[in-house]
Amino acid sequence: LATAVTCVSLSASAQYPEIATLKAYAARALPRCAGSVITVEQLNNVGPANFVSYGATQTSTDPTCGKKQFFFYSPTTKQTLLGSKLPLPNDARPLEQKIAEVASQALNDPVSVTVAPFPLPDGIRAVSMTRSTKNGPFAYHGYVDASRQWLLVGTRGNLQTDPAQTLIDSLGLTAAMRRGNPKAKVKIIELSDFQCPTCAKSHKKVEPLIVKNLSKVDYFRLDLPLFEHHEWALQAALGARAIQHVAPKKYWEYTNFVFANQETITQPTFDKVLKDYCEDHDIDWAAVEKIYRSPADSAALLEQVSRAFDAGINSTPTYIVNGQVMGFGPEGTFTLEQIRKAIGKK
Repeated sequence: LATAVTCVSLSASAQYPEIATLKAYAARALPRCAGSVITVEQLNNVGPANFVSYGATQTSTDPTCGKKQFFFYSPTTKQTLLGSKLPLPNDARPLEQKIAEVASQALNDPVSVTVAPFPLPDGIRAVSMTRSTKNGPFAYHGYVDASRQWLLVGTRGNLQTDPAQTLIDSLGLTAAMRRGNPKAKVKIIELSDFQCPTCAKSHKKVEPLIVKNLSKVDYFRLDLPLFEHHEWALQAALGARAIQHVAPKKYWEYTNFVFANQETITQPTFDKVLKDYCEDHDIDWAAVEKIYRSPADSAALLEQVSRAFDAGINSTPTYIVNGQVMGFGPEGTFTLEQIRKAIGKK
């Protein structure tokens, strides 16, 4: 009997990973910042069904980089969820109505909710929460647990899969503009907003470094227009999308132009800015305009933003160096150092 009890105890404890393993995973999943320290501790509070609840806390010498998140782990499937939890009302209303109430309160805006009919591992179901914007419908995503008591919002992965791979798969790079050396060991992904002042500052610092070292880096750029805060960011990103398809060799020149002229561009005149740019640079304006004004391309761009948000990226600029998100900080000093280090520059 003693032997049997010992075997059962060992079997149960084997399902729970060492804190060090969870900490290493969290360190890879969370942004790397200057002087970053990450702690993970098991929590005793109630959480989603089929998951063990942990708290992941990140502190940094950079005051803009640091957060506290829930870290949910499934002993059965090794599935992870890193993010937040919102309790759902305990009443007889349909699940969609309860989620809509909670999500609408969190976003300060009405949303419509769709819950996937089939469960994912551990009984969670994918949830889509869509709200109307002046640019069209925009979707946020989350999960409801098997008990239907919790709305979970965050990034989903697996303890046995490198979070870097999960992140890149979640973002999807098919819409990114790519340059450099596809065989390079260093892969850098930039997510930026054309109207973001910090993005313009970072572009001024990072762009010359990348241009001088294209043989050493596989570089991708994805638009992340924060259209709720920047009035012409989405239009500029649509312009980039159009030029990428019509005149890809002139994409980076366009990027340089918009960042350099941020202060003189205003939303009511952006259509003219783009048209003048195309005509001045021998780019087929009719072909560009067709994409620029396409509802399908606008919806695809909003979906691209939604995917970034789902991956936990909702600020610009964000640089991902070999799968690791970098905390940019006030001046971007840490990110620039990490990019230099990755490509072998001091």
